Amino acid sequence: MSVRKKIREINKIRDQLNTKNAEYFDEVIVHVRSSRVIEENGEDWLLERGLELLAAQQKGTPAARLFGPNPIDFADQGLAGLPQRKKEPALRSYLLVPWTALSWTFLLLGLTALFVPETEEINTGTLLIVVIGAIALFEVLMRLIRRDPEEGVPAPPKFNLRGIGSTLIALIVVGAAGLMVLQIAPTVKIPFQISLVIAAIGFIGQFALLRRR
Repeated sequence: MSVRKKIREINKIRDQLNTKNAEYFDEVIVHVRSSRVIEENGEDWLLERGLELLAAQQKGTPAARLFGPNPIDFADQGLAGLPQRKKEPALRSYLLVPWTALSWTFLLLGLTALFVPETEEINTGTLLIVVIGAIALFEVLMRLIRRDPEEGVPAPPKFNLRGIGSTLIALIVVGAAGLMVLQIAPTVKIPFQISLVIAAIGFIGQFALLRRR
């Protein structure tokens, strides 16, 4: 059974629980899905506990008596026996994202300069904008694909006036700063051979970094 099917089965079980049992089970679900437990193992455990709770409810046994008075403590006990996902160092992500962006930038610069020699000259501020832009895009994407613990699947992006306004202000500030950097940053000439070598080194470095995960 796929993870999504397990989630649907768990939701069906929740719908059959009475109010108190449902509230108890909801706290367990949110706590497990917000943890670093491997998703498939976590859903398996939740499905088993849901079936167990539903059977107990039919016999008149409440969740607090079956699992204990504190749902968080009960969930923690279950998590202790489940395999956990390895924590991805934040520094690696913030290193890999601009690294990848610069590798592709130098590849495109090298290929373009190969046929149009005039494009070998580049403003160094452009490279800084690529780095900042890549990190900003990464942050936006991470927020959009955040996981909703109650549904067990990535949540759809939520739009509101405050969020849109903050995003527009941030884009304006970054754009203005980028224009200022382009005005004062020096222009250098990078032969297409150098650009292609830098790109190759970048891609090899990315592969080595990903292999260490």
